[in-house]
Parts: sequence; structure tokens; C-alpha cells
Amino acid sequence: MNPGRIPALEPYINRLSGGTLTDGEERAKIENFLWDERPGDAAVNSYAGSFGGVPVADQDDWQGRHNDFLKREIQIGRGKPEIPHTFRPANDRNRLRRIEPNLYLIRVEDAAWPCELSDISTETLREAIDDFGKGDKTADDLLKGLVARWNAKRDQRPLFATTELEVQDILDDDAPDWAERLRDRLGLGYCDPGLSGRPMEIVVMRYTVQEVLDGLKDGKGYPAVPTLLDGTLNPFFFPTPFPSGESEPGADFRGHTLNLSPVVSESDYRMGVELLHPGIDYKPEHFHRLGVIANPVTMPLEKARGFHLPWLQLDYGREDFGSKP
Repeated sequence: MNPGRIPALEPYINRLSGGTLTDGEERAKIENFLWDERPGDAAVNSYAGSFGGVPVADQDDWQGRHNDFLKREIQIGRGKPEIPHTFRPANDRNRLRRIEPNLYLIRVEDAAWPCELSDISTETLREAIDDFGKGDKTADDLLKGLVARWNAKRDQRPLFATTELEVQDILDDDAPDWAERLRDRLGLGYCDPGLSGRPMEIVVMRYTVQEVLDGLKDGKGYPAVPTLLDGTLNPFFFPTPFPSGESEPGADFRGHTLNLSPVVSESDYRMGVELLHPGIDYKPEHFHRLGVIANPVTMPLEKARGFHLPWLQLDYGREDFGSKP
């Protein structure tokens, strides 16, 4: 994005070239802003409206104004007629209309929130997921009540997901660290016990693209390639360029997660896959498995980003991508 489109943000963004940044996370956020070419004029204009005329002072100030945009354009309340800008016609160039409807999607959720809403432990949820798969009526009733309370509290924000094919090797593995490997593959850097000081329990949700498409009429259910303006400012996000010579924007089925799996060389690095889709009401059958993340992320952020960029440039035929600053 061009910082000149947002005068109040431009001086802060220009700090990157001045060498006055405080840490790698700040640099990553600014790089993401500069490198993300997918937000359209309507989204950028709306984003600029969150800044006013007072120059941005620091990261926290930027995040606050970014959050104002999200509340207005992304985190729209359940039941309201508006939909997030991600799924409006102005963002059609980023929509994935050739995705296979029978493809299974995988989304990672923090298990704590739905359990708190239903006043149950995560261990009770784990047992219910296992028993539901065996046809247990009590488990079915528990999960129906849980998703009813959970769905009622969720807003319309787009949901980040990956394809089952991309993480099948991890989900089929019964290794004790499968949840941590899934976190790393999907670039979920916030799921880090090293930051929170305690293990984090996650629940894996599984559903089809068709269920997403059925959730909204008139083609509004089609997923999209994520952009910086679809979620919080996140140093573990990495924008995806348009392919070189692309003739039909939105036809390519991919956004790419920053892989935090600890590898030592660029040749061992593997980009993950991600997409955004409209929120759907969860059902008991969507609960796939529950796991525990007990160990911190060990892959340095700057190293992962340094491996990720060349693979994007190669995969998309875009040696120019990420060249600025």
C-alpha cells in the first residue's frame, strides 16, 4: 500500500527507511503495510478515514486506529445487514471462486472461550468430542448447547482457515506435539506459552467449503486471499502478491502463512496455505480434535520472514515483490 494515501500514517511508516525502528515485530508490521498490494481503493479510502489528521505516534497508536477500522468494517455485529468489506464486490479481485466445494477446511480456535461460555472444562470438551464420534447422545446434547451459546456471541468477522490437505500429515500424526506443529505450520505466533506463561488448549474445527458457500447467498460466501486490512496488525502475517501476468484476479487459490517450524535453511522451508471465509455457525460435527500447546515458538520471526519472501517471489514470478523498502 502507498503510505501517501494516509498522510497521518506516512511519517511513521517512513521510519523504516530511517533505521529508527525498535524491534523486529514493528518492522514486520510496516513491511506488511508497504508490501500488501491487494487492498483496493474502497478499502484503503475507508482505512484512511480511521486516521484523521493527527500523525501516528507509535505502534500502539497505529494499532488503535487500525482497530477502529476493524470495528467499523470487519468486526460487524451478528444479525446486522452489513457484511465485512472482505466479502463486498469492491474486494472481488481477491475472492477465490475456483475453490473446490467438497474440500475440507481446518480452523484453529482457542478452546477456552466456548468452554467458559458453557461452564465446562476443556477436558470435558475433549471427552464430548470423542464420545460424539461414537454416537453418544449425551455428548451430542452437550455440543449442541455449547455451539448455540458460542455462535450467539460471535460476530461476522472473516475466519482464517487452511485446507485439510495442507495439514493432513500433522492431523494424522498422534505425536504429543501435533498441536504445536500445527501452530507453527499455520504461523499462529500468538499461540505461544512463552508469552502467556501457561499452556494453551486449542480445538480444531473441520468443515467443507460448501458449508461456507451455503452460509451466504449470491456468491458472498466465496473465500478470499487475506490482506492486512482483514485482521489485527500481526507481525506473523505476510501479504501474498498477485502472480506475474495474472489475467483473472482472484482465480488463484492461495494465501500463504508464515511457517514457524524451526528449520535451518531456506531450502527446508515450506510455505503454509491460508484463506479467509465468512463466519459460519458451528455444529457439533465440526469439532475435530482438541490439543495442548505447551512449548513456545522457537523459530525467530525475522528468520522465518527471510525464508518466506524468496519462496513467494519464486512461486509468483515476482522478483520485485518485497523490494521496497
